[in-house]
Amino acid sequence: MNTYLELLFLFVMAVIGGAVNVTIGGGWFIIFPSLIFRGIQPVPGTATTTIVLWSGFLASSKSVQKTGEISKTHFNYMLAACTLGGILGAVLLIAFSPKVFETIAPFLLLCSWILFTFYNRIFNLFNSDNQLIRKFTYTPVKLIPLFILGIYGGYFGAGMGMLLFLLLRFYGIKNNETLERLSLVLIAVNNGIAILIFIESGLIFWPFALVMMAGSIAGGFLGNAWKERMNTVLIKRNAIVYGATVTLYFLDII
Repeated sequence: MNTYLELLFLFVMAVIGGAVNVTIGGGWFIIFPSLIFRGIQPVPGTATTTIVLWSGFLASSKSVQKTGEISKTHFNYMLAACTLGGILGAVLLIAFSPKVFETIAPFLLLCSWILFTFYNRIFNLFNSDNQLIRKFTYTPVKLIPLFILGIYGGYFGAGMGMLLFLLLRFYGIKNNETLERLSLVLIAVNNGIAILIFIESGLIFWPFALVMMAGSIAGGFLGNAWKERMNTVLIKRNAIVYGATVTLYFLDII
């Protein structure tokens, strides 16, 4: 492929991925395969995907003013747990052989696709009147799942936003605006610290990353601007089929 056509392809895919990520989620299924298709190895591919989606997600998100149902002190503890997890996850990605990641990644992708496909049903379970936790109460034990989720975010990260949203809902946080604010900060810091480690380790493939970051930012703004006019049900159905195809390909089934 001609270099300019290659960069144009990656830019367009990043625009789509950025728009999808801020509307229905699942941008990972678009960005990561695009990089692999253009010859990037899986470990640099996941590092580059992280910075591409992170830039679009962060640039197009609303500013965070307060943490709502959680005190600032308790939120700082949660932020620290998620951040430390991100550091460990990024270090694990770098420290282990690429073959380890290449073996695990398809199954992580499968789990992410299952979560993406059935997310609304799962969320409704956490949102039902029968949920066990009625109101958020801080306990140090709640930091453990956040730390583990932080490791996942630093190591792979596909679907982390949905997992974090579900976890916080399970903890008893009911206000969607509060959930969005908390998730925004936790993901931004978790992915941000992992990205710093990736940059220091030379894992980011900058010629593609810079072009795709620009596309992801543009896609994020476009997605937010057109969100209310989009047929998100139809888009998600198509995204589920596309995600299934990508997942089956990485599982060597097709």
